[in-house]
Amino acid sequence: MKAIIQRKNFLFWASIVFAGIFSIWAVVSPTGMTGTLWNWLGLYNRTFSWFTMPMPVILLLICLYLAFGKFGKIKLGGADDEPEMSTFAWIGTLFTAGIGIGIVNFGVAEPLVHYLQSPVGIAGGVSPAQAAENGMKYSMFIWGLPAWAIYTMAGLVIGYFAYYKGKKFLPGEPIAAGFSDKAWAPSVAVLANIVAAGAAALTIAAHIAIGIFQIQNAVHSVSGFDISSATSSIALLIIMFFIYTFAAILPIQKGMASLGKINTIVAVILMIYVFMITNSTMIMRLVTENVRHAFLDVFPVAFTTFPFSDQTWFGSWPNTIMIWWFSWTPFLGIFIARISKGRTIRQIVTMSILVPTFFLIFWFSVFAGNGFWNTFFGDGKIIHFIANNPENVYLSFIMVLKELPGFQVTGPIFLLLVVIFLATATTSGMISLSIITSNGPENAPKTRVILWSVLTTMIAFSNIATGTLDGVKAVGVIIGIPFMLFVLLSISGMYRQMTLDYNHNLLVAAEKNQQLIDREHGKKASS
Repeated sequence: MKAIIQRKNFLFWASIVFAGIFSIWAVVSPTGMTGTLWNWLGLYNRTFSWFTMPMPVILLLICLYLAFGKFGKIKLGGADDEPEMSTFAWIGTLFTAGIGIGIVNFGVAEPLVHYLQSPVGIAGGVSPAQAAENGMKYSMFIWGLPAWAIYTMAGLVIGYFAYYKGKKFLPGEPIAAGFSDKAWAPSVAVLANIVAAGAAALTIAAHIAIGIFQIQNAVHSVSGFDISSATSSIALLIIMFFIYTFAAILPIQKGMASLGKINTIVAVILMIYVFMITNSTMIMRLVTENVRHAFLDVFPVAFTTFPFSDQTWFGSWPNTIMIWWFSWTPFLGIFIARISKGRTIRQIVTMSILVPTFFLIFWFSVFAGNGFWNTFFGDGKIIHFIANNPENVYLSFIMVLKELPGFQVTGPIFLLLVVIFLATATTSGMISLSIITSNGPENAPKTRVILWSVLTTMIAFSNIATGTLDGVKAVGVIIGIPFMLFVLLSISGMYRQMTLDYNHNLLVAAEKNQQLIDREHGKKASS
């Protein structure tokens, strides 16, 4: 058995089997699969929802300890390694890979859903104004510091072992290496790798399918053309396939970095434009409040579990989305580690957590703020749509744009943004999935990237054609549950290894060597 596991293509075929089982189940019995998996998730939420919300805050504290403690100056990579892309490209790439099309799907809808459904919303008898503020507060928690702490921590553990200890880029490697003295560690590491690869394939496929739906709706809203037919879906999939496959086979500092920069620029342009043509005073008031929500309300929200309230909203929104973030850690952790070579732990933690959080503070303030403005001072069309169409809440974003002046400008920008967001997140997923299933090299083999692009696109089409998207999404969420345990084990393994390295003066020696190199670079720059 050990010989089979150690074969080069073991993880590839294991992931194919894993993804194949769930894909076939989704096609044969979509209702049965979806019902079964959501029932499992409901059982978890009813039993362990008290654990899910505090856990990201615990990871946030660990990130801060690593960044500002004795390990903060340790660089991922050798002393001579320099970052492979500029800081702007790195942040843009990290940001757009981490959230994908999510901020377009839920940039308006999420705060309004919390406003409607949460125990601290109007469903709980709270005044509309306070319910709106609470909706923003929970959105800041779900999309802010805790979410980015999850991703950052996943990247740090893999990056430390890969670049500092010479291990493979595999989700299970920190467990195997960090607990090398434990008999159970290799088996758990292999299980983590298999689940990560299989789940990544399904999650990426679901992401592609959701993106295709969003593109179709955007085209219809902007131009009036209906491209929802099977033929149109195939054409869109083929176009997107060439975009994200081409970007994935290029070197990261060219393909992915270029997409990240373009994505960030387009998103900022759209946000600034909407800010300028709407009530900027209201938006800045929201920004001020959302800074408080994002930074000061983290602990109160994390440790509020509504024990005496109906748990439907708490389980289906905050808890489920947090679990969904964990389901992305296998491949996002690898991707973040891969693009962060040459940067210190302190740089990675501060930039990858703070910059996206501040961006999202402005994003939700601008777009969800206009959604609330329509609710309180407009015709209420958007909030009524969200209340009556719970499966299509993502359409609320383009509804906001259509309510504002200049849709002939914002509509095409929105369409471009959706396309680039889909391409960027899918590209990062393809790179990571190909690295995992090639047994953890630093760079993904091009043939493996192309193969996974074909397979995941085919799964995405089957989801669209058979209406099984909910089932595949359910797989992605369910997989996040064991990965919460895998992440905790990985962090423990990293801390054990870092403590051992520190006690043997390996980290101190590396830091002194880096200081010498920095001084040498300073002399060359001044001469």
